[in-house]
Amino acid sequence: MAGVWITGSELVGWLSELVGRKLGLGVTEVDLEQAIQRLDLTELWPDDLSAMYRYRSEAIEELARAALESFGDPDAGRIRRSPLVTLNLLREFPQFPEALAVMDFVLTEIGSLADAAKPDSVIKPTSIVSRVGEQWGADGLRFAKRLLEEVNVHLYVSPWTSVARSEFENRAALRSLFESECLPAELGPFFDQRFIDFLHANPDAITTVHWRQFEGLVGEWLRRAGLRVQMGPGRNDDGIDVRAWDAAASVDTPALLLVQCKREKAKIGKVIVKALAADVEFEGATAGLVVTTSSWSPGAREVVASRNYPIAEANKGTVASWLERMRTPGAGAWLAE
Repeated sequence: MAGVWITGSELVGWLSELVGRKLGLGVTEVDLEQAIQRLDLTELWPDDLSAMYRYRSEAIEELARAALESFGDPDAGRIRRSPLVTLNLLREFPQFPEALAVMDFVLTEIGSLADAAKPDSVIKPTSIVSRVGEQWGADGLRFAKRLLEEVNVHLYVSPWTSVARSEFENRAALRSLFESECLPAELGPFFDQRFIDFLHANPDAITTVHWRQFEGLVGEWLRRAGLRVQMGPGRNDDGIDVRAWDAAASVDTPALLLVQCKREKAKIGKVIVKALAADVEFEGATAGLVVTTSSWSPGAREVVASRNYPIAEANKGTVASWLERMRTPGAGAWLAE
């Protein structure tokens, strides 16, 4: 069985480079070790970074897959080894007896295209798909599409390829999500997509991100919802972290929405919603929104209902749904249609 001799520090450095190349994130040894622990693969982690270890190629691939999954790759969690891919695809098409023939044809032709392609170019299998349709009909086309989806997934996740979903100008240090007040841009986007993908894969981490980064995440959600967003200064903001207007509204009209962001474990109490309701009335805004990484207390909900305050709740579950909708979609089109 094939194996690789490598020191612990070389392995950690290789995994760090892999995450940087594929996902554009700068991660540390501690980040990687915690990621491997979360997926219960500690038996594969080197105890001594200076020692030499022999890893089977399958173990190297499993470590790579685990690292990519932990840091936000949308496909790594469902990757399967080649024999399982073949078996599962065949099970999806039990009434298509020529599936193996189509598989052999597509993979052979894709290999030829890849060999002839220029570095970093997009492979277009249009001619292959057309020939599948001509020879094997509609069932062949459906099977070929699923096969190409699986090929895409493997190319993105494989540690042996340079294929990535994006070309990154720099690597976003994961630590800055938890330590930095700096947001990507004053006028948006307000939150790094790489951090969105990480938080989608690690939803419990939302309670420990830097409070300013949490404000940026909320601003980014509102921006993508089609609103014109103004981030507060971060400090000395008089309790309003984000203001948002309808995209068509003039700059001098009252805000559509005043937002207060609470990245904390404690539940939101009555004092907070009362204060925001007063700010909404004072500024002539339409409504207020309290976004929290916890939830509202029963008292806060009661006072909003009884006094008919125009204040809405977005709790930890709401934020999780935002991350689900904003995350990078899986597969993609490295193999162009």
